[in-house]
Amino acid sequence: MRGARSRFAPTTAFLILSLSLALPACSSAPLTQPNWPAPSDPMGLARKAGFVPTDREFLITHTHAHLDVLVDGKRVQVPAGIGIDTTSKGVAGETTPDGTGKDYQVTVCPNACLSELHTHDPDGILHSESKVPDQKPATLGQFFTEWGVRLDDSCVGEFCTSSTSIDVYLNGEKYDGNPADIKLESHLEIAIIIGTPPSVIPDRWEFLTPQ
Repeated sequence: MRGARSRFAPTTAFLILSLSLALPACSSAPLTQPNWPAPSDPMGLARKAGFVPTDREFLITHTHAHLDVLVDGKRVQVPAGIGIDTTSKGVAGETTPDGTGKDYQVTVCPNACLSELHTHDPDGILHSESKVPDQKPATLGQFFTEWGVRLDDSCVGEFCTSSTSIDVYLNGEKYDGNPADIKLESHLEIAIIIGTPPSVIPDRWEFLTPQ
């Protein structure tokens, strides 16, 4: 203990010293932070995820969920432009107010440029926008397919439960199923915790929209 002094017999002191020297070898090394940018083929991956891209936004069904991914307590950015062809003439990108990324907005594109499941900016909000009334929720697995990052009951990207801990929380409650099956219900907060957890597990997001 810090600030405390104790006296030990020589044999006891040697044992404690030996154990303390052995501990670093047993502790896990810090995880390498991943590099998961927005993919270069957003429409191809949207189709792979089961969506039919459109040339504009349709807001008959319009809901939002929020995703946090933390590796050893450090937040992994969920990129802007997932599910959006940001190179299309119908897409405008403006710098976010904090100057750290882009906010992509879609008007009308000459070709299909938008998946119904997408991210406009790097705040972690997953937008579900459809021309179908009461469209059933997409899944987190579909979003990760669009992202081009592996997600199943064993792995998130290059991180797998065989070598590190992976926990998933929904609104602060532990989720034990396959994260790919999570339905992106309105205002759901999803936290994927890889490796050493943060001091506080995200359990909510302050959404600015009613849905």
